Amino acid sequence: MKEIPTAEPKITGPELLAPGGSFEKCRIAFLYGADAVYVGGKEFSLRAYARNLNHEELAAVCFLAHRLHKKIYVTVNTFARDSDLERMPAFLEYLQDIGADGLIVSDPGVLVLAARHAPRIPIHLSTQANTTNALSILFWRDRGVKRINLARELNFEQVAAIRKKVEVELEMFVHGAMCVSYSGRCLLSAFVSERSANLGLCSQPCRWSYRLVEEKRPGQEFPVHEDPSGTYIFNSSDLCLLEHVGKLTRLGIDAFKIEGRMKGALYLASVLRAYRQAIDSAHGSPESYRVDPGWRQDLEEMSHRPYTSGLLFPGQATLNPGIAAHVSYVQTHSLAGLVRSATEDPLAGRESVRRTGADLVCIEVRNRLVPGMILEFLYPDGSTESLKLNGFEDLRGNRMNVAHPGSWIRLPAPFPTFPLQVIRTSPNREDNHS
Repeated sequence: MKEIPTAEPKITGPELLAPGGSFEKCRIAFLYGADAVYVGGKEFSLRAYARNLNHEELAAVCFLAHRLHKKIYVTVNTFARDSDLERMPAFLEYLQDIGADGLIVSDPGVLVLAARHAPRIPIHLSTQANTTNALSILFWRDRGVKRINLARELNFEQVAAIRKKVEVELEMFVHGAMCVSYSGRCLLSAFVSERSANLGLCSQPCRWSYRLVEEKRPGQEFPVHEDPSGTYIFNSSDLCLLEHVGKLTRLGIDAFKIEGRMKGALYLASVLRAYRQAIDSAHGSPESYRVDPGWRQDLEEMSHRPYTSGLLFPGQATLNPGIAAHVSYVQTHSLAGLVRSATEDPLAGRESVRRTGADLVCIEVRNRLVPGMILEFLYPDGSTESLKLNGFEDLRGNRMNVAHPGSWIRLPAPFPTFPLQVIRTSPNREDNHS
């Protein structure tokens, strides 16, 4: 029997902290195993181009999280200007009223306001604060900070030394995109596109393709590469510490954080179910931790850049570089769609979602679907059910030959599904019949 998400608390090992770029993504994160989700409001967040949540959505996701025995942390981690500080108190007071479980901050001025206007909400220090030593952690602790996100520039021995010296909660990024400059303090976007990364407007120029041009050699372009002698500032790889979950659990890290408030539903489901299983496996016996090939496969079958362990294990740099020699993303699968419930159907009440002899599943299409494609339904326990798309219909029962993004379709499924279940497909898994 497939594992269908429930509202029962599931607390095992370090907290699995997921990105929530929208209300829907928060719901998906909880379904696929997140213990907590970090979100941004419409202002004061370092992901201004994520959809983010308005006041009503923030209240709704807090209610949902607490009903599921989960937590919501709100990012207020912009490097604030005076005009920001004038508008911020009302927002902080609102977050306290709706029961936010934590505030993620980086600016000392914002910290002062948070302590003054939302004193009941624990404060977490963002990676933007570049925390690299125990004395800095004690400084922030004495000013009311409850959790510190360690800078990604630290290696394993340095993290271990810090853990021995402090009792403050420690959090680490374990998966996702990495900035090309020191813990996110990047000016590249501000210079090339006039969008400051430190105000939440990053255009991610580290993901672009570059050539160097020398002033006295117009027209001659030189590619930017990495060689064994050094690294360069462009084309960062994606962090992946799946192999090291056991070591980090044994070390006593309190929270494993996933990057990606700009990422989509397939990314969320794939990464979260892999790390959920990894954390559960490491809990209680981190010494015997082993990576299941299925977890790694999930991380490969979504859009990503080449993986690296970053700076955590410097000796692995030549085998697993942190700077990619190319900028191409690896993408073997794409998001086919999301399962929707009968009550969500635009035509609910006019059409039955059940048919004699078979259950019909309703799908909101996210990428073009045609007969012959193989749909893969992802479950939180790591299992996957495959279904050949032989035929489907719209919500009025009309047969269709193609389904475009944004449309809703129905088809029979011989296995249980659940609302917001993520469905992926691969262009390599299609019968090319006419």
